[in-house]
Parts: sequence; structure tokens; C-alpha cells
Amino acid sequence: MNTHSYNRYIPGLLVMTTGLVVLLASGFAFSDFGQLHSLTQSAFRDLCHQFASRSFHIDGTKMAVCSRCFGMYSGMFIMSAAGLLFPKAGNTGIKSALWPAALAILINTVDVAGYAAGFWINSNLSRFCAGLLAGAAAIFIILTALKRKS
Repeated sequence: MNTHSYNRYIPGLLVMTTGLVVLLASGFAFSDFGQLHSLTQSAFRDLCHQFASRSFHIDGTKMAVCSRCFGMYSGMFIMSAAGLLFPKAGNTGIKSALWPAALAILINTVDVAGYAAGFWINSNLSRFCAGLLAGAAAIFIILTALKRKS
């Protein structure tokens, strides 16, 4: 299989993989399957602090990851889907693709540092949005690198 045909399938694989990760990161909090909830909590234990106060809850059940991590996984899924739906969009150099990532890292760093220093209190929604930008930027770099290879 040549590189071009391989790269053609990667956006679809990214959408499926990141979609599955978002579903797992939800911790199946929307369902009555306690076993799945426990399993996903354990699976993400080493990837996320899972603080209840910093996590979204659905009907009183905490998701498997905090709101920032859920935002990152959601951003990865959204950008993967955008890359699949709009394959010609974002034809840019890899250096240009790094700017959104640098901005996302800066936003997340300022958010965490500002909260830690007591300058503001961030919310689960603001953490989610900051994570969303980081996840989308990460996939944008991957999609840009794949376009450069093909």
C-alpha cells in the first residue's frame, strides 16, 4: 500500500478513534451500566486526576475524566471530523499549524496559573473550552503533517 492511499484513510480512522475516546471519557455517565462506568473510571485513572469538582456530571454521575480532558478529547474528535468533511481546508505548512497549538498551550497555561495564583476562579465550562482548543490544535497538526506526506 503506498503512502498516498494510506493517508487517505487516516482521517476516517481518527474520527472513529477519537469518537470512541470521547464516548469512553464520558464514563457512560448517561447510562445505567455501572460496570462500564467503573471500567472507564479505572481506564482513565492514570491519564486524568478525575477530581469530582472539576468534572462534568450527568444525572449525578461523574464522567471518567475532568472537564479539561473531556474538552481535549472532544476537540480532537471535532477537528478529526472537520478534517474528514473538509479535506482541502487547512492546507498549510507545518510551522503555520504549530501556531494554534502554541496559542492553545498558552491559554491553558494562563488559565491554570491564574487559577493557582488566585487571580480568578475558572469553571468546568472554561476548562472544557480551553481543553477543546488544545485537542483541536493537536489534531490540526497531525492532519497538516499527513497532508504534507501525501
